[in-house]
Amino acid sequence: MNFNFGNNLKRLRLAKNYTQEQAAEKLNVSSKAISRWECGNAMPDVMLLPEIARLYCVTVDELYKEKSIAYENYAHKLMSVYESTHNQKDFIEADREFTELIRSGNYTMNDVCIYAILYQFHMQYCRDKALELFKKGLDMGEDNDPHTYHWIERQRMALLSGIGEDDKNIEDCKNAFDANPDNVYSHINLLFAYFLADENEKALKIFEKAEKKFGDSAILYVHGGDIYRRLKIYDKAFKCWDRANELDLNFTAAYHSKASCFEELGDYENAYKTWCETLEWYESRGYEIEAEEPRRRAEECKNKLTDR
Repeated sequence: MNFNFGNNLKRLRLAKNYTQEQAAEKLNVSSKAISRWECGNAMPDVMLLPEIARLYCVTVDELYKEKSIAYENYAHKLMSVYESTHNQKDFIEADREFTELIRSGNYTMNDVCIYAILYQFHMQYCRDKALELFKKGLDMGEDNDPHTYHWIERQRMALLSGIGEDDKNIEDCKNAFDANPDNVYSHINLLFAYFLADENEKALKIFEKAEKKFGDSAILYVHGGDIYRRLKIYDKAFKCWDRANELDLNFTAAYHSKASCFEELGDYENAYKTWCETLEWYESRGYEIEAEEPRRRAEECKNKLTDR
């Protein structure tokens, strides 16, 4: 008999404020069995160990460890595991347990707080992991794949903006712009930094200057359209997105922005047509998963036209 096992069972039971009779009832055994286990005179059936561990909100392994901690519930235990490991599998298991706890209705204010903290930790870990991977991609160098390199730059900027780092984005992009004013991406990144910071007039000025120098950049026109849309200059927004598609049909962002803008304006007929064009683009290339959103949005627009 493992000495820790009996001591743990007694200590964990007391931590949960269970009598031997209450523990026995929950495990569907006799109170004498509980007493024999705790005294070290007998061992429970191995098939019962997972139920005992769940009752005391620990893992089976922890039943044998010295000074195992009794958590308020099993969800809290899994939260502590994830906090230690940052493992995606552990997050999923904790999230599943909390989901069941909330669904049962038998939860406390503390449970809700701990569940929120689980997502807070996950968000922070995912942020740090994303920044680590963006850096890894950028460290591979622009020459490796210029298109992807600058895409990573903008995705990293969007992440930094989401955590309140707009000033850093703008400062970094200004420095890059001053160092290389004849590079189209110096313009694109700076206007995008202003756009993320909601400094739309500044973003527009950069776009107008860039358009005169780099009129053959599809991604420039995608962003230009988004700036005009935010400023409610819709005719120029549509011209920019159309120009982006003329230059490169692979920029589906122009399709999405255009269709969404039509919806925003209540023009469901053109929105429907544009979503159908987007859907056709994805389906013709075999992107069935990506096709789901335009398919759904097209159907929604069609229904709104029918309801009129």
